[in-house]
Amino acid sequence: MHSILEILLVNTKTGTAKKSGQPYSISEAHCVLRDESGKAGAVGVLTVPKALEEVAKPGLYTASFTLEAPTYGENAGKIVAALSGLVPIPASALKRASAATAPA
Repeated sequence: MHSILEILLVNTKTGTAKKSGQPYSISEAHCVLRDESGKAGAVGVLTVPKALEEVAKPGLYTASFTLEAPTYGENAGKIVAALSGLVPIPASALKRASAATAPA
């Protein structure tokens, strides 16, 4: 599954796990999901996997998602989409697409 994703801001939460006492850090990207013409479809927050923390910077991306069923946390037992890849795309690509689909 692929989507056009605009990352606006990435925040990292850090702390100590209550059960294990181990330190943790979780990066979250504040994003806009866009359609092919660049129109905003939804706004929300995505958890950034450790493997993508260096890539996930403000900008425009083709985002890949996988489905998973976590065994812990608030989504335990639910099938949810998880960010699995980010490929940067130039902002001008959306501008060209929206210009091509705009009514004359």
